[in-house]
Amino acid sequence: MKKRTRRKMLASVCVVTMLLALLIGSGVGEAAKKVKLTIWLGYPELEPWLVRVIEDYKALHPDVEIKVASFTIREEEKKLSIALPAGKGPDIFNQTRQFMAKFAVDESVPILPNPSKVHSFSKKAFPPELYEPLWGGNYYGVPLITDGKALFWNKTMFKEAALPGAPESWGDLIYFSQKLAKYDAAGNLTRSGVSLRLSGAGAGVGQKFSSFLLAAGGSMVEKTPGGKYHNGYDNVAGRDTLQLFIDLVHKYHVDDFMIKHDAEAFALEKTAMFKREGWVVGYMKEHAPQVDYGTVQLPKFRRRATVYDFESLYISKTCKYPETAWDFLLFVQKPKYQSDMFENIGWPPARTVDVTYEDVIKRVPQYRAFVEFPEDMFLWDYPIITVNDEVETKFAEKLMTAYRRSDLVDNPRGITETIADIAKETDKILKKAGLYGLE
Repeated sequence: MKKRTRRKMLASVCVVTMLLALLIGSGVGEAAKKVKLTIWLGYPELEPWLVRVIEDYKALHPDVEIKVASFTIREEEKKLSIALPAGKGPDIFNQTRQFMAKFAVDESVPILPNPSKVHSFSKKAFPPELYEPLWGGNYYGVPLITDGKALFWNKTMFKEAALPGAPESWGDLIYFSQKLAKYDAAGNLTRSGVSLRLSGAGAGVGQKFSSFLLAAGGSMVEKTPGGKYHNGYDNVAGRDTLQLFIDLVHKYHVDDFMIKHDAEAFALEKTAMFKREGWVVGYMKEHAPQVDYGTVQLPKFRRRATVYDFESLYISKTCKYPETAWDFLLFVQKPKYQSDMFENIGWPPARTVDVTYEDVIKRVPQYRAFVEFPEDMFLWDYPIITVNDEVETKFAEKLMTAYRRSDLVDNPRGITETIADIAKETDKILKKAGLYGLE
């Protein structure tokens, strides 16, 4: 009896062990096998779209858990600047090549180079100017969105002011903005004729100035034939651009520091015009669908030009599941998700070689100005140098101080001295980094 009892007990133990093994293999122990990825976004408006993509991906890959955290672009930049050098931070994040360049000292970057599968796809999907070798001849990141700028204009306000259409030149911009601005009995501005980027954190102020600077014939940083760099605005282009801003704020008073600015102002019809990226189209759809507006290329001065950069999704070197992360980045690039992002969020996709978005543009014509450019349009992107972020930030800080100077109205000497002072700061940074040169 005892032997039989022992045998039964042993048999029971074996059965239980086998059942446990089966249960563990079939789901109980699945949590231990889950692949977890984190994503940081610098644009909160992209989060709802990305969550939809993640849900579809998870339906195909239930063992993968992807969490998203979104910040403003400046907040993300600050977080990445601390986290990446420390070997921390997200598995996946969006950023520009220019921002990433500051980590590329001695060709040591905190992100993974693209594997062959991703590289093969990217060569076919993106224009060559958006996908090119960077540090050490390697390719990094999968382009996601383009950051082209265009002018938003309120059609109703233009009709009321008997204006023929959007401004085509700087002269039009100055004249139209005076016709469109409104004031109260005390002379306070209640509606700006044009909303300029006069303040803000980080490099954004300088970036918004740059598009006008390009139209004047200059640039924030100019590359020499010898591969060196120097400021590209201590010249007539820089002086004319600063004069334009000073005149619009202080001489003609069609914008000032007290009134609302940017997309919020446009949605609330507190401004008639302003310059921004395509995401504002999505913002208007959500916050101000009743506003009748259009978008056009920025007004021409010496040439027609704009800043045209882009952002990619990168995978950090600390990612524990790079194969899954790369697979997800390719999943994000499916045409239906790119079209969804474009139409409902407003950021123009970088994938344009093998995919067309004409159906989206027909439904939302305001997008056309962000993806189609005249043949004579000069598209400029920031140089990929380690100190680019510092140059932009210092440039912006000095501009914000200059914008408040009413004494620069009809003061060409003051304008010249102010631009020269800002340019010295840019060249000083370039010299310190060993990048400065005139030839």
